[in-house]
Amino acid sequence: APALGGEQAALLRRRSVNTTECVPVPSSEHVAEIVGRQGCKIKALRAKTNTYIKTPVRGEEPVFVVTGRKEDVAMAKREILSAAEHFSLIRASCGKGGAAPGGPCCAPALPGQTTVQVRVPYRMVGLVVGPKGATIKRIQQQTHTYIVTPSRDKEPVFEVTGMPENVDRAREEIEMHIAMRTGSFVELSDDNDFHANGTDVGFEGGPPGPAWLGAQPAAPARTRMVSSYRNDTPRLSPTFPEGLEHPLARRAWSDPPGSGHQPGLPIYIPAFSNGTNSYSSSNGGSTSSSPPECWRRHDCVVCFESEAIAALVPCGHNLFCLECANRICDRDAPACPVCQTAVTQAIQIHS
Repeated sequence: APALGGEQAALLRRRSVNTTECVPVPSSEHVAEIVGRQGCKIKALRAKTNTYIKTPVRGEEPVFVVTGRKEDVAMAKREILSAAEHFSLIRASCGKGGAAPGGPCCAPALPGQTTVQVRVPYRMVGLVVGPKGATIKRIQQQTHTYIVTPSRDKEPVFEVTGMPENVDRAREEIEMHIAMRTGSFVELSDDNDFHANGTDVGFEGGPPGPAWLGAQPAAPARTRMVSSYRNDTPRLSPTFPEGLEHPLARRAWSDPPGSGHQPGLPIYIPAFSNGTNSYSSSNGGSTSSSPPECWRRHDCVVCFESEAIAALVPCGHNLFCLECANRICDRDAPACPVCQTAVTQAIQIHS
């Protein structure tokens, strides 16, 4: 009996030290951003801070109610206010109050950061966002950027904010993801087209706008891509005999080592010799040197976790881990995610 009484007393003490605090944020848009899609962000914050956070419903004042131990409530409050402030800075730098739709975007509020607009076809917005926002979250986490996704009634433009080198990486991740999922071969232009807003980065295979809505699924073909940046720093890139090829696209279309090459698919093998890149065409030409390890190793384009060590037969794309490659082959209608070619088996590559 004394032990039971002690436990009840401890429980009462724990309850008595709990505190509740209201944390107001500027608007319902801030609430939506802090809560996240299907509440994923607020659930993570509850788990991180060991607090109960009541979120305001639509129509109520935008005030979060946080309950828990005093130090936990303080931590949750700091996280909420920090997220709200960050969202305010992003919206102020490229939001409703500044530029007209499609107009120039003012400079970001945070020192050293830049904001670039990445335009994609309408039908690709969902592909870039991913299921429950998983793809765009992964890109944000991997590149340390903040990406505002376009709403349904607006232009298909992602706003990427961060340090210039991180923004560049995020743009390349978006390009790579679209190329992998659609089979489109992305090619950077050899000059910069400065649009009216000076920040567009777009897949400009055709006129932007409603024309994208009627577009058919992309066939494995070259897609022109136009990039323009707010800064005036020239970009130094290696040149190739057939124009400037995107390095991620080169990697995606390279053949597995030791396997035969299927006619019609180009091989681009970067070789580093005297500061230049060598080129090998599909007629079996050879390169002068082997690429470094960082070019030979890459992650699976399906799970983005394991190393790509498997190729699909007959197309030969070596962009998958063995588990994902086998899973593709086990489907009812197995097809390569890159080129949509029907596949018969997966083979492991031993380099």
